[in-house]
Amino acid sequence: MGVIQLSGKQFADHRRHGGSALILTVVLTSLLAIVGVLFVMTARIEKMATSASATSRELDFALDTVMASISEELAADVPDACDVADDEEYYDFPDANNAWLADLEPYQSGAGYFWRQISNIAGLAPGYMNDVRIRVVAERDPVTNINAAETTADADGDGVGDARWFQVPGISSGKGRPIYAAVRIIDNGGMLNVNTGYQFDPCDSDPRNVNGKSQRQVNVLTLAFNPQDLMGLSDADRQGAREELVATRANGRRDSVAWDSDRYGDRVIWGYLDPDRLGEYTPFDVSDELELRYRFLLNHQYIDTRVENWGWFKPRNHTIRTPVDSEGQKLIAWYARVAEPLDPNARYAFRHVVTTYNMDRIITPQPHTYPRMLNVNRDDGDSVDKIWQVIRTVLIETDPSLSPEDAEDRAKQIAVNLRDHMDDDDEVTVESGSSTTRLIYGFERPCVYISEVAMRRRTGVDPATLQPRTWYSYAVELHLPYSEDKAPSPESGDWQLRIDNVVKHDDIESLKIWWSDEEGRFHVVLADDPQASLAGYVSFSARAPAGGPQSAQSVQDDSTLKFDEGAIIYLERRVGRGDDWIEVDALTVPSGWMATDGARSVRRDISKYKCIWRLEYPPDTTLSLGNGDNQDRYENDDSIPEVQAHPRNEPLTNIGELGMVLAIDGYFKPQGTTPADVLVDLRNPTYARLFNYLTVIDPADHNQPAGETRIMGRININTAPAFVLAQLPWAQYEDNEALEKARAIVRRRTRGGRPRPYESVGDLMWVDELLTLADPNGSNDPGPPGGPDVTPDEADNDFEERDLLFTRISDLVTVRSDVFTAYILVRIGTDGPQKRVVAVLDRSRVNVADDRVRVVAQQFVPDPR
Repeated sequence: MGVIQLSGKQFADHRRHGGSALILTVVLTSLLAIVGVLFVMTARIEKMATSASATSRELDFALDTVMASISEELAADVPDACDVADDEEYYDFPDANNAWLADLEPYQSGAGYFWRQISNIAGLAPGYMNDVRIRVVAERDPVTNINAAETTADADGDGVGDARWFQVPGISSGKGRPIYAAVRIIDNGGMLNVNTGYQFDPCDSDPRNVNGKSQRQVNVLTLAFNPQDLMGLSDADRQGAREELVATRANGRRDSVAWDSDRYGDRVIWGYLDPDRLGEYTPFDVSDELELRYRFLLNHQYIDTRVENWGWFKPRNHTIRTPVDSEGQKLIAWYARVAEPLDPNARYAFRHVVTTYNMDRIITPQPHTYPRMLNVNRDDGDSVDKIWQVIRTVLIETDPSLSPEDAEDRAKQIAVNLRDHMDDDDEVTVESGSSTTRLIYGFERPCVYISEVAMRRRTGVDPATLQPRTWYSYAVELHLPYSEDKAPSPESGDWQLRIDNVVKHDDIESLKIWWSDEEGRFHVVLADDPQASLAGYVSFSARAPAGGPQSAQSVQDDSTLKFDEGAIIYLERRVGRGDDWIEVDALTVPSGWMATDGARSVRRDISKYKCIWRLEYPPDTTLSLGNGDNQDRYENDDSIPEVQAHPRNEPLTNIGELGMVLAIDGYFKPQGTTPADVLVDLRNPTYARLFNYLTVIDPADHNQPAGETRIMGRININTAPAFVLAQLPWAQYEDNEALEKARAIVRRRTRGGRPRPYESVGDLMWVDELLTLADPNGSNDPGPPGGPDVTPDEADNDFEERDLLFTRISDLVTVRSDVFTAYILVRIGTDGPQKRVVAVLDRSRVNVADDRVRVVAQQFVPDPR
């Protein structure tokens, strides 16, 4: 082969052009490779995006499935809403009947912390859901042994286990992987509502501000301070916190409109946060609610809402900023924030016991029969019929051995007594009994008693006939113990004496009675014979034992008055405008005391709060006609209980005042010897159930439609922790230890180590710490400032005093709720993608099976960074 010879220039040109081609080839090849890689990457990204989108849809579908299951549970739990059995429980309390509901706060046992109940919406074995030990759960801990003895999941996202994983039935991922969920449902009714509450000042001199009648008396002002500093606060501190709260809820206003509590109540509390009714007020809203509910205890440090700019929320040093991520000291610190309101380091996190939205309803356990609690203060013409029918239902429910007839008569007796206790007239309410021959009468003012029966006998010679003769004078004294009562007037003709004689005199069918002095407390009917005069034994006294003027300026001379030994003297009262007379009182003339000469009497104790017992002294020669000398014998005898057996003639302030109403016919001597035999005893489980049917707090009294049943801001005594319960009116009154009464309420929910719910607010009467109000000085507590008795009296240690603390909170507590917060976490596979949401659910409009639970708010909760 020959060799080609190139010159230097030719060689250089050849290298230049050939090298360029080579470079171009390399570049083109590289570009083709890059394009290929980009194509593959694009395809993979599209595939990843498609997969991520599918994963997100799968998680959303799982969340929707779990949310639907929760909504069904909440709806079915409404009494009778979904055609459930009549024995559906009325209360909301974390127990086997409410397996879906979790406790708001944990408890400590030894060195461990436990949830008494965690939510169970998947039908898991109850043994795995109660008294579950708490452990720290990392955000991405794999789902392994879901039946471990400890919490396996963290539904709310604060790093502390509060739930168990369960496999969502019926669904799986597109790749066939199981989908797991963890759920925690807590009750907003166990929290303090910062939109409805305000303050409670026991030193307020206005009874309307301390009588427990308004949700505004739930003391949310306590949230403005470190719990350790509450007792030492100055008036200036309290005033500053009040002004700040009022201005915050009134859009910055500080004028008289902002401070108008009635106006605020009508527009906000009873406006149900309706923007069209709020006017100048700007209550805390759903953004505040979601921030308070965020990861249970955590403060979302990148978001500040209005509620965080008020009170003890400001420092934020008592919250956790990132989820708990280790055991030991961090779990101890978490527990102090969630369960120790009196922690000396002031770490209790208010946010988990504060809400802007909670609600319950005045519905009954039998909505199909009685859809709405009955407002006993509202007299719509047939209220007595409605009341006795409700009471009869309760009596039969609690005492199946009671015959229908007896239940009806007992119910009617309480109903007519209640009506006459409240109405502003002096007309006795009459109801037909179960038998057509029986009428049932209410106990009505004026309260008049036979207080003394006296006679004087003298034997001698009749100067006209010179024959032996016996002369008699007779007297019957009547007494009005209560100065508020009007004495029977001469014009009325509604009172009379009737005497059933048994020896020589004819029966006296009617001897009309009237008071000549309407202010007099005594009235003496006198048949006086000058030969054996009693006139000298009648003395009118201005003495005032028992809190009222005790004067008698009324004597009625009537020569027809005569009685024998063994005669029964009846005091009768006309009922209605006809000729129907009822026996108000009766006294039997003793045998043997008219056989010898002299003046004698049978007297009764007329102490103001013991007169209903008709306590008689043995017959003797001491007469006290026209004065109060016969009130001393039993007045200071503590073995004879005092009873306020006197109609108020005004509506009930609180539904707890049912305990002041007579349960029997008050016109006859009671057969029992204790107030429990006479009054509607609130410690009687039968009467406790009345509070599930009767009320005095009513939306209709606040310009709401007659069918409205929702009430905002009340506290569920079954779910609220001690700190919340302690903010009820008078709940800390004379506590020997901080939160003493509130903690006693909580303890009773688990007495004996077992869940024991309050099935009625009346069950609070079995918390002994609420019944220790008796004044050691021997007199009832005064009205405010100083004590919860806004109707002070002189009765010592009576039932009203015993029941007083319960009475003051009876309108502001409930045993059921309608607003809940659900924390939901779903995951694909044991360690795959997951999503977490928090939702506020409102079932207050669920009445029938087709009604839906309303989602007030739902927020995706991203994983912590």
